[in-house]
Amino acid sequence: MRKIVLILLFNLTLFASTNSCLLDVYFGNGVWNSLTQAQISRDKLKKFMQDRNPDKFTLADEKVTYDFKYAHNKTHGALTDLIESYWQLFESGQISEGYFTFVARLLDGSLTEDGFLDDLKMIISQSDGDTDAMYEKYQTESFNQKHNVLLVSHSQGNLFANKIYALLSDDERQHFRNVAVATPADNIASGGEYTTLFNDFVINTVPGSLPGNAEGFGHTFVNSYLNNPYDATVDKISLGLKNAVNALDENSCSAYLHFRWIGFICPQESDTDLRVEIYGSKKDGSFNIEEFIMTDARNRVEKVYNEQTKKLECPISGWDLRTTTPHYNRNGCTAYTFDDTSGGYHSLEYIASQTYGNVATCTQYNMSTAVFEILKKLE
Repeated sequence: MRKIVLILLFNLTLFASTNSCLLDVYFGNGVWNSLTQAQISRDKLKKFMQDRNPDKFTLADEKVTYDFKYAHNKTHGALTDLIESYWQLFESGQISEGYFTFVARLLDGSLTEDGFLDDLKMIISQSDGDTDAMYEKYQTESFNQKHNVLLVSHSQGNLFANKIYALLSDDERQHFRNVAVATPADNIASGGEYTTLFNDFVINTVPGSLPGNAEGFGHTFVNSYLNNPYDATVDKISLGLKNAVNALDENSCSAYLHFRWIGFICPQESDTDLRVEIYGSKKDGSFNIEEFIMTDARNRVEKVYNEQTKKLECPISGWDLRTTTPHYNRNGCTAYTFDDTSGGYHSLEYIASQTYGNVATCTQYNMSTAVFEILKKLE
């Protein structure tokens, strides 16, 4: 019987169309911003970061190593946006129920108790819906693509930032940083840096908000903060952004670009040799260098007696041999690529969910949980 020793160098390039170190910089706007206004602020932020950190944010590298996006905080009307902001402050425990109710009733135009409660339910629903939409955007456009996320939030955008952070998984938090500007919140949930002007007339009216820590007057993101006349204030914002970018670069870039999956047909066979060896490819200058990572196990399937044929037969179906790869031949064993039945590129999660079988040797391979967790961290 032939001996099959599996060496798992994933033949599929995992996330082949993505860049694991690509940085997505999001702008999270405050109240009363149309989509167009949010886009303008995002573009001003991009120019600010390109001018202040030209080595990291070169024009040639845009859309290659970094991209600028926005997480639009929709406006639902001037007074409604304010009630929503105070609801978020109450929801986080920053203000009391009595204080929130007083402000909400003052701002709401309903003449009846039922009308007020109906308006409040609508506002809460809108706030939750906007939060979910933002989180889905981060997941779809960034986290699922293995990108890092830097959220630069302004005013009410900081309240959404704190709510988003609470939704993130531990892994997503490793790929996420938040730099707060003019925050009405009493904390930065992600532990990032913040800048609020001593004379920000909006934030100064919010109970419990983080104290001012920079010179200047006003509240608008571009004119009051990015274009602030005090060099020390602008430098403070710039340094906070650089620190966040550097932290993401140091902690979240991938160790390996991809893995390859290969099997071996050998002259002899034993249970102890039905192993899987895993290799990864990493970038070294302009060359990809493959390295051994670890081993996993392939399992033999017990044959079943067939009454009709009067023989022991393998109960599984399938044949994982695809094409031979002589480059990996060794010790008299012939190498072949493992067959991916769909023939395309897939995520590590997809590959880990598959069962690969070889009816000729009556063996199967399922990636073990321990191996999956290790490879996940090495993507």
